[in-house]
Amino acid sequence: MTPPCGTGDSVGFSRAEIRLSKPLPQLAKPKKRWGRFRLRRRDRVAPELGGSLPDDPPRYSHYILPNLFTSASLFLALFSIVKSAEGEFIMASWLIIGAALCDVIDGPVARLTRTASSFGLQYDSLADLVAFGVAPAFLMFWHLQGMDDTVLPDHAPKLALGACALYAICSAIRLARFNVQADTAEKRYFTGLPTPGAAGVVVTAYLFVVWLGNLPVIAELEDAAWVTRTLHRSILFLMVGMALLMVSEVPFMKLKNIVQVSRKPFNTLVFTVLVVCVAIVLSDHLPVLLFGGFALYIIGGLWGEGRRRFRRRFRPHAHEPLEKGEA
Repeated sequence: MTPPCGTGDSVGFSRAEIRLSKPLPQLAKPKKRWGRFRLRRRDRVAPELGGSLPDDPPRYSHYILPNLFTSASLFLALFSIVKSAEGEFIMASWLIIGAALCDVIDGPVARLTRTASSFGLQYDSLADLVAFGVAPAFLMFWHLQGMDDTVLPDHAPKLALGACALYAICSAIRLARFNVQADTAEKRYFTGLPTPGAAGVVVTAYLFVVWLGNLPVIAELEDAAWVTRTLHRSILFLMVGMALLMVSEVPFMKLKNIVQVSRKPFNTLVFTVLVVCVAIVLSDHLPVLLFGGFALYIIGGLWGEGRRRFRRRFRPHAHEPLEKGEA
């Protein structure tokens, strides 16, 4: 039997094994020579965008950016109310559309700058109440008040006041419910029609009716005045429908889920350029395009809700796995 190599505590181990079993000395950490030269803020990449360097917390000036767009929306809404009182209803309608554009921008700006806060949520809701609840109702009421009605001369002002008041009240209820359910609501869908969408439908419907009344086909009719007045009166029923949709439980998809900017930025850029080019080429028919876009959004939400109710009622077990022997 060959005796083990080594003696004492090293019985059964070679010198190489003994040498490797000793702990290695701790190496000194290299000095961070670049520690004094911090990267500029614009050269950093946030972790949520795929970067590895953490960004600094947002400055206090960054909190002003989303609130500036909210303030611009509120200012345009007040300016629209002034123009409606002066009788410039077309200008007032375009101002409400501008307020809707500012409202669309302030949310992404708050998320990109990481400055979303409870104050911004409440301030945005108050601005939305004025811009998309009070301003459209004020516009349509004063517009319909100035029209001559030979069918219902006594009841037309009361109907206009009732429809506009219902629209404004439902807008306030919709925004209050949104604030209460902000933390527990579905992230992909709105519960009920959002107020910018409802105001967009009402305002673009008015612009579409004005554009339709200026067509030679309508102007050459014998009862052109009656047809135009009837079309304007029909906006009241549209306002009632939008008011009911705002306080309903019908889910409407959020705009950020319709346009996935972060996943396919190139496709989004091409789509945006295409939309701008089409709007410039068809600038004379812009009311038709805007009204069609808002109408498609409403129809899409109602179509999705109808499909879900149909599946729950007539095919409740359509998505459940089949048991053995049923296939």
